[in-house]
Amino acid sequence: MSFSPKASSRLLLFTVLLIDILAAAEIDLFIPSFPELQKLFHLSPFEVQFMVSANFLAYCFCSLFSGVLGDRYNRRTVMLMSLIILVFGGVLCVTAHNYPLLLMGRVLQGIGIAGPAVLAFPIALEGCPVEKQSTRMSVLNGVANLSLGFAPVIGSYVNLCWGWRANFFVLLAFSSICFVLSYFVLPNRAGNPNVSLSPKTYWPLLSTKRMLLFILFFGFLASSYWVFIGMSPILYMQNLGVSLKEFGYYQGVQAGIFGIFCLLSPKIFAWFGETKSFYAGIILSILSALILLWLVVCHTHNPLWITITIMLMSVGAVFPVNIIFPQALLVVKHSQGRSAAIILSARLIFTSSTLSVVSYFYDGTLFPIGLAVAMLILVSMFIIALLLKKGAIVLSS
Repeated sequence: MSFSPKASSRLLLFTVLLIDILAAAEIDLFIPSFPELQKLFHLSPFEVQFMVSANFLAYCFCSLFSGVLGDRYNRRTVMLMSLIILVFGGVLCVTAHNYPLLLMGRVLQGIGIAGPAVLAFPIALEGCPVEKQSTRMSVLNGVANLSLGFAPVIGSYVNLCWGWRANFFVLLAFSSICFVLSYFVLPNRAGNPNVSLSPKTYWPLLSTKRMLLFILFFGFLASSYWVFIGMSPILYMQNLGVSLKEFGYYQGVQAGIFGIFCLLSPKIFAWFGETKSFYAGIILSILSALILLWLVVCHTHNPLWITITIMLMSVGAVFPVNIIFPQALLVVKHSQGRSAAIILSARLIFTSSTLSVVSYFYDGTLFPIGLAVAMLILVSMFIIALLLKKGAIVLSS
């Protein structure tokens, strides 16, 4: 079956968007099932959130290989092999009858989602004019984060109606659809055989100070959000008295607001310019960290105030992320796949380690979560200041 170049381009973008949604939903669609899984398998808070951390660790490790393989070989082949592993992981989660099998399924899902998550952005940005990349990045981020917003809402209802296995069945079905579309739509494009498969191939990225700062920025900022998302089911439902149905809305609006502003950001850039939008995002991020620290000091038990603060943080992150990410991919020439992989890996390493520490010290209050999230935001803002000082971020008027 053949399509016109314009239709092929649209179908490719649609497929990448679905893969982007899958990468987002794989993380938090099942999070509303935490309380049920905790009771069913008699798990501690650390054990139940470790299904996220273990997934992230596998995701992180395999992202590095996905980036190198994507640069050296055909990205389509790497994508398809990754999706097959993701499907196998989904089958194991759906059929698991104990915690170790479920954990193994989550690890396989982490391995499988690495390729799609890493290669979706380079595939989408390939051939896209530089001046349009921030707009396309906004669309991809917007769709992904709307998915993050709707996933827990959908997960809550699916869990209420059919139980925790149904959430994993939804992921399995979606993974299968993405595999079929990728098989027919993704282009066959030769890679660069000169790219080494050795881990040393990442050294040019890690030895570039500007790239290292970008990596640290995305690691700290992403972990600030995911630490909260990973711990919020236990905080909201077990300690703040929020029902499963209500929790889906609370978590959904937090991620949904980020997605909406991502989709609106091209128009916001056009109205106010990248520079004003960028600095507005910085101010909102710092403000959200300060409010969160205040809520911690006040020992708040109000889920609404906590949610509003995280929404403010989400809005603040939109503009810096959409402006900085495409620039970060171009710091080192001919390494977009590896750049995307190492940024994603840093995000996952930071998130997994911080989430494990916070869950270990979790005492049933906002204190350990709020303190960690606020400090991560402030550190990421300090790194942005360093990048600006070095002239590493280009802002158009």
